[in-house]
Amino acid sequence: MNWNISIPYSWTFSVLCLFVGFVYAGALYYKSKDADRFSEYKWVQIVLPLLRFSFASLLAFLLLGPILTYAGFETQKPIIALLVDDSKSIVQKDVKSEQIAASLRILKTELAQKYEVNTIGYSNVAQFTPLDKLSYTGSESNLHQALRHVNEQYVNQNLGGVVLLGDGIYNAGSNPSFIADNYKVPIYTVGIGDTAVYADLSVNNVSHNSLAYLGNAFPFRIEVKANKLRGKQVNMQVLLNGNMLTQKSLRISKESFYQEIDVVAKAGKVGQNKVEIRLTAFDNEKNKANNGYTFYVDVIDGKKKVGIWAASPHPDLGMLQTTINSNENYEAILSLGTYEVSNEFDLVVLHNWFASQAELVLYEKLRSSGVPVLLIAGDDFNGRIFSAGSQDIKYITRGRGTNAALPLVNGNFEYFDLAPEVTNSIKKWPPLRALFGKYTGYQPSDVLFYQQIGTVPTQEPLALLSNAGKVRFGLLAGSGLWQWRLAEFEQNESHENVNELIGKMVQYLAVKEDKKLLNVYSSAKQYGVGERVTVLGELYNQSLEAIGGQEINVSVKDAAGKIYKHTMTASSSQYRLVLQNLAVGAYQYTANATVAGVKLKDNGYFTVLGQQKELVNLTADFKLLRGLSKTTGGGFVPFSEIASLGKDLIENEAFKSVITEENKLEDLIKMKWLFWLIFGLLGLEWFVRKWAGGY
Repeated sequence: MNWNISIPYSWTFSVLCLFVGFVYAGALYYKSKDADRFSEYKWVQIVLPLLRFSFASLLAFLLLGPILTYAGFETQKPIIALLVDDSKSIVQKDVKSEQIAASLRILKTELAQKYEVNTIGYSNVAQFTPLDKLSYTGSESNLHQALRHVNEQYVNQNLGGVVLLGDGIYNAGSNPSFIADNYKVPIYTVGIGDTAVYADLSVNNVSHNSLAYLGNAFPFRIEVKANKLRGKQVNMQVLLNGNMLTQKSLRISKESFYQEIDVVAKAGKVGQNKVEIRLTAFDNEKNKANNGYTFYVDVIDGKKKVGIWAASPHPDLGMLQTTINSNENYEAILSLGTYEVSNEFDLVVLHNWFASQAELVLYEKLRSSGVPVLLIAGDDFNGRIFSAGSQDIKYITRGRGTNAALPLVNGNFEYFDLAPEVTNSIKKWPPLRALFGKYTGYQPSDVLFYQQIGTVPTQEPLALLSNAGKVRFGLLAGSGLWQWRLAEFEQNESHENVNELIGKMVQYLAVKEDKKLLNVYSSAKQYGVGERVTVLGELYNQSLEAIGGQEINVSVKDAAGKIYKHTMTASSSQYRLVLQNLAVGAYQYTANATVAGVKLKDNGYFTVLGQQKELVNLTADFKLLRGLSKTTGGGFVPFSEIASLGKDLIENEAFKSVITEENKLEDLIKMKWLFWLIFGLLGLEWFVRKWAGGY
């Protein structure tokens, strides 16, 4: 190991440190009153000044802030990423989860002799998971995303290969063969499951919109698939809210049968409309769980209008309009230079606003009309004009200029939840151009993102949402949102995550406040299976002042009529209830509270969506697994031969350990041994003085 010491000053100062030590030792011991006591011990007269000189010189040198730079070499074992399918379809096979766990433990122990082994479970998302935490309950299999996750996690690391255990079935994401073409390490696959094709009739998929407008027709397309049921007559029933919508007879004309059926329904009821598809179940079918399909359509009265106001063109404006319009529930209208204040708007986005007094006047008119506002601070933002507004949040200018502020997610944000994949994407988005200043007048739970400047996290908000007062207010403290949309597509080849983020912000802000004393609402109307359902509550007294510390009881009723009772937890004046592991279906809830002897009540609904994708197809696809291995130079074994894979990898000489040079910088003053050296010098000096009779 090589090392050296550097200081932020000229090395001439180190000579000055010696001079300081010499002066200090001389002042203490030259013609000291103890000199006569030490006269019989000449060596004491030398050692004591020398110890004091060493102590003082070292202490002075440490005040110069010396830095220790050292370089060494580190041996890194090759890494094996053990990628395990953690979805429901795995345990639908003849092999039990206990057998899988035992075999994986043996394989990992064997590989650990030569490799660093990391376990990654994948289903809806891929994440590092200990073997004993694999649950095999995932609702889908996204193999493409899992292989891509491995690539991203081990950039510039000594990744030797991937061991993939699964059934080869994917029902989410792109075809994994596409990413395998450019994979830089071999993929060794372990096939689990039954490849035999049994008699089966299934609703393979239904293409539909999640939203419709009252009185309009909404179409959907049903995909019916059958194997080994040639000549059978199938009865297909489609029910809307429990009533027969249509019924159709299908004749299966060949061994491998596929047909698409288009159906049109009318949205006649506001709220969640349940659509059920039922197919005949035959006795010789091994899997009957896929003979039905249920989905929900949210029927609303009309679109919510969102205005986007700006004084001049900017790339953010097109991004916002496109993103908001991607939700059929909203219509974004862009206005440049000409504005009309109207309470027909459910939300107005003010981009690069508060450059003039006239813009403050327009802003106040919006607030007095009860229109929520989302402010995006740009280069023309004037903090003095903004702080003159009627909102609680104010701005203190700290100087001219801007910061490149990265979004840092606040784990204590309470108004809605972000899915893990959204949070992971946000960490990779580019910074916004934020003004150099300080915001006041908000609660920590209002902050969605804090600003991170480079690698330094700060307590300054980058995005916050406030429901203080009668009109909701949102703030994005920087411009450059258009870059987020581009970065999201580059990362995931879609805009889903940025659409979800902007959509949830707009959805929260566009809720116009009413004068209900008890207001309980879910953070979304629809959730995916496995997602946490968040129900938020607000409680007011007769003066419409928010109150906390009370009890709000919530009764949640599922589609079967079973009622679950909960009590919301209070955080300041915000109430919150998190529901987990809910089954697919429509849920209704009723909330009750008592304030000053007055009984209050509110109700609402939400839906948990989720086709049982993992039960639609249980036929293992070993052909796909073999293709992945062949393309990347790996190998394939069935689960029964998993032990041989461990032996082959141990004997594989292609995977080598890598020796890397490691350079580190560390403040010398942080070295613990220096404390003991200084303590030792003082202690030894004290001991010698006492031994020689000094004081």
